[in-house]
Amino acid sequence: MRTLTLEDLRALITHESMPCVSMYMPTRRGGSAEDKTRYNSLLNRARDLVRPTCKPQQLEHLMAPLEELSQDEIWSNALDGMAIFRAEGFVAVYPVPLAVEELCLVANSFHIRPLLRYLQSNEPYFLLNLSQNRVSLFKGSAYGLGPVELPTLPRSMSDALGAAQRDNPPSLHPGKQTPSPAPVAHGNGKDDSVRDEDLHHFLRQVDKALYEFLRDETAPLVVAATERIAAAFERVSRYPHLLHEHVGGSFANARIEDLQARAWPLVQKFAEARLTEAKGRYGDLISRKRAVDELSAIASFAVQGRVRDLLVDRDAHLWGRMDRATGMVEIHPGKPGPLDDDVLDDIAEAVLLRGGQVLTLAKDQMPTRSPVAACLRW
Repeated sequence: MRTLTLEDLRALITHESMPCVSMYMPTRRGGSAEDKTRYNSLLNRARDLVRPTCKPQQLEHLMAPLEELSQDEIWSNALDGMAIFRAEGFVAVYPVPLAVEELCLVANSFHIRPLLRYLQSNEPYFLLNLSQNRVSLFKGSAYGLGPVELPTLPRSMSDALGAAQRDNPPSLHPGKQTPSPAPVAHGNGKDDSVRDEDLHHFLRQVDKALYEFLRDETAPLVVAATERIAAAFERVSRYPHLLHEHVGGSFANARIEDLQARAWPLVQKFAEARLTEAKGRYGDLISRKRAVDELSAIASFAVQGRVRDLLVDRDAHLWGRMDRATGMVEIHPGKPGPLDDDVLDDIAEAVLLRGGQVLTLAKDQMPTRSPVAACLRW
């Protein structure tokens, strides 16, 4: 059992063996007898849903790890909700710090939409602590920061400039308008006295290491640095998700907790702006017929890779099935049956697999009365 990450979500989306059992339940922090009773009820529901899809021997094999969990110590580590997944060759348990609706589904894919709300509130991000004497990279979320080991990342400016720089540290360059050599100051602090040429070379080396490491990432990157270094790094950085706002100051000896406290509000602001931007984009594109809120059309566009932004009512369900090749949907009113999934979940998975953005909203935040809306790429 571990904290859910974006990589875990991708593993759930791309898992191929069927049937896939998805179980969600609210829990009490630290666990309770009620949690185990609720879980045993979900187990019975899962067994009933799996039974029509496989032979008795396969049923027992599939359910065995789930049965064992009822006696496991995972419940003592419970938070506000629990997400449990099981398929052939796969079992995963994730405690999540937000309440989830009790749900049990057996379908051709895992049900992941409740996790999107969690990840959306727990925005992953990177933080680059950047100064003349120390460079370090961290990965964080709402719950803290952890160091990232990146061997190609220069550890300091002298490391980037090489042995000659270490033996002959840069001197301040003279001012042009003075009769005798005098240092020209660049702002405040020791980092601001570095020559522009050396600083540029240093930051290019940092960017090179980061670009190779982050090129497939979409998480925001926050820089903790002086004004001058942060501005200079923004000019050379090729990472498209670098935040314009930075944590200002020199943090060579800062505690991780202090960096997290300064960086997380910037990440939250970024997440809120992204949601506002997507809703605004929907309003702008609807008149140009590049935004839609009709379920069948969105499903078709999703499997074609045409959906840029998908906005979904986080509490809505549409039970049924979606053809993952054509996007054709079939809605089954009432409770989900064997191999039924939430079609809204299937659409969200299709969008994520094709590089689109999925945002979950409360019903009163949706830009339309439909439980789903999409902005198209073309």
